[in-house]
Amino acid sequence: MTGLVLSHFYVEPEDADQKYSWIKKAINKNLSLNKKFYIVLCGHGVAPPAEIKELVDEVYWEENIFPDELGRGHPKFCIEGFKRCLNAGCEFTLKNRAYDYIENIKPLQRGILITEQSCLQQQIIGDLLMYGATEYLLKWWSNSPWDYSLNGMKNLYNNLPKDFYSNFSFITPEEIGWKTYEDDSNDYWGKNKGYEWYKGKGFLKYDSYSTQS
Repeated sequence: MTGLVLSHFYVEPEDADQKYSWIKKAINKNLSLNKKFYIVLCGHGVAPPAEIKELVDEVYWEENIFPDELGRGHPKFCIEGFKRCLNAGCEFTLKNRAYDYIENIKPLQRGILITEQSCLQQQIIGDLLMYGATEYLLKWWSNSPWDYSLNGMKNLYNNLPKDFYSNFSFITPEEIGWKTYEDDSNDYWGKNKGYEWYKGKGFLKYDSYSTQS
């Protein structure tokens, strides 16, 4: 069984209906894949309604919104999600935003997967979607104190495990079918916001699956 940690979101009363509409659609998309996921939903603010809770295996929730977590990778919630997947016996875990889903599970046969926004020159690792051994991800996110003066991408780069370069692959959003329902877009992550895609620049030379450099 593979863990699925859904995080990186908080809910305020004025946007609860909208956000949970996106989350419900995204969870159902993940459930439609030919793969058994143990789903842990992790967030803060207005608690998920019953129809959302019924779709997942566990919920880690804080009713108070934690401002320090916003724009910082939501480490408190991701770490708790990894812990719950590990306790459930999930050898591997996919971590994604709660509004998002993937369409292609074939890449999950590899070891560690990273995607946007990852760039060696910028010293960042995308913190929204990644995949790997559950224990490995948990240690990566929790072994060193989180620097809340930096964003999550910088923290993940600064805390890279020593064996990372021999174990990872970079994958594009198109290859894994990483899409989002945020803002009702249902498009590849970042496209509706105009976010930059770094395409794994600098990391690809260490990626045995890559034909780019």
